[in-house]
Amino acid sequence: MKKVLFFLIIFTPSCASTERFLPNFTPDFITKYFKEDDKPYKDLPSFSDEVKVEIVWEKKLSGEIENNYTFLNMFKFGENIYVPSSNKKIHIVSAELGNLNNSIDVELDIFSGVVADDNLIYFGSKQDTVTAVESSSKNVLWQRVMSSEVMSISRVENELIYVTTNDSKVTAIDTNTGKFIWINSQIPAALSIRGSSAPIIEDDKVYIGFEDGRIVSYNSRNGDIIWQVQLPSTRIETVIDRLNDIDGSMILDNGVLYAISYQGSIAAIDSFNGQLLWTQEASSINGLASNNNSIFYIDNDGIMKSVDKYTGRQEWEQSQFFKRLIGSPVFFNDFIIANDIENYLHIFNIETGLASGRIKLRNKIQSIYVEYDSLYMLDNELNLTKYNINKIIN
Repeated sequence: MKKVLFFLIIFTPSCASTERFLPNFTPDFITKYFKEDDKPYKDLPSFSDEVKVEIVWEKKLSGEIENNYTFLNMFKFGENIYVPSSNKKIHIVSAELGNLNNSIDVELDIFSGVVADDNLIYFGSKQDTVTAVESSSKNVLWQRVMSSEVMSISRVENELIYVTTNDSKVTAIDTNTGKFIWINSQIPAALSIRGSSAPIIEDDKVYIGFEDGRIVSYNSRNGDIIWQVQLPSTRIETVIDRLNDIDGSMILDNGVLYAISYQGSIAAIDSFNGQLLWTQEASSINGLASNNNSIFYIDNDGIMKSVDKYTGRQEWEQSQFFKRLIGSPVFFNDFIIANDIENYLHIFNIETGLASGRIKLRNKIQSIYVEYDSLYMLDNELNLTKYNINKIIN
């Protein structure tokens, strides 16, 4: 453990005012600095066999996703899944059958995005550009140079996409022409974690979380700020304690916006006026999951927690996987799905948090997507798998 702290102390003073880093465990870091009997996470606990897991199809795509391409996630639109790779390709796969419908060479290092609509695919590159490519002809429709590294791109809404960049700017772009409709600049935090919360769009508003723990609601048409709110943070003893990023996905449900920050809090916010409805101390760089009554998250110790949607009161916590669980939880078929540091996909009972099943995977999990009764899993070797997961009825 001392080696981790030493690593942070060495690198923190050298960070420039806008430089990002990830001050928590990663699989590669653990493998490098800890012996097998000295790893900080628990052994695998037992589980009750409550689920049946079936593989519907598997597809190996060409290429891979390298470790420094952490923002490359698959995107589903209509009947297709769009899969980016770090070798400058975007694959289009049939969601129903797993057939490869098309592969597009984009001649750029894809770094973030990818989103799609009926005919266009949009992505951010390491060359600080946002590009629109026609999925049928494979031609570039437009390309725009951004002010900094592209961190996230929203889904298409009213022929606009909303792009966040590493310098804390938000840009609305016309999807037909690539024209900048508006740009809003925020002051970057002096120190932050490398990451970004994806924009959420509803009606005429765009909601974005920033690295200083603020959430801003914008007018989607002109970029005017409607409201902004700061998530509470109680840790201010050191520079590292002041890290308060909102990097995980937020949830908007029935007029309430739910968000969580690193070393800060989890909160419910009135999406109309920005009023804090409730807050609880929490810390996570990951996103949230929800069902009708609860919000689920994995904190920085790998402990998964369930809180009441309306009060913030904790309902249960799953601590048997201490330091194992990483990434964001996913709600699926009355279960919560989460991956761990040794490439297991765990399935948890939503009422109790107890482990109900698991899947052992060959490679590191890159992205998970759920829809109705199907779960899609992409690993860093570009193996795309579709699963059905159902409760066993005795």
